[in-house]
Amino acid sequence: MVETKTLVWLKPLHYSGLFDLRGLYKTMDKWFTEHNYDKIEKRNFEEVSEGSKQIVLELQPYKKISDYAKVEIRVYVEMTNLTEEVVTRGDLKQKYNKGDLHFSFDCFLITDYEGHWETKATYYFIRTMVEKFIYKGYTKRFEAEAVSDTNELINEIRNYLNMERFK
Repeated sequence: MVETKTLVWLKPLHYSGLFDLRGLYKTMDKWFTEHNYDKIEKRNFEEVSEGSKQIVLELQPYKKISDYAKVEIRVYVEMTNLTEEVVTRGDLKQKYNKGDLHFSFDCFLITDYEGHWETKATYYFIRTMVEKFIYKGYTKRFEAEAVSDTNELINEIRNYLNMERFK
């Protein structure tokens, strides 16, 4: 049976102001690629109204650590009150988006994701004993790596949005 251990739950990140939406997508995709995560886009919803638009994005990148364990980070982004702004810098005119961004991050360690150890009750018992006494050190290392990756992704997004400048 697949077992999911929650490592990070609903860690928020908020931003209001000017940003480049295309650049934000590229930054997240680049980070996933550099850290060997395969990305699944669970939801991409856009609602356009008269003065603004809203975008809801749910990403579910995962990385297989071994044949037995994988790390999954869920990124939920809600972009509200989005409007397009033209900013002039010198002779160049650039289009940016202005609005409110609300991120939520979850991180999970999933073991036996292929279900090899659930076919018989004795296999399940053996798996439990092996996890508890032999793989305990490996599991702790995988958990630390997963939390570190999640925090690194949050910091990458925060740095891209230049949030540190506004504190």
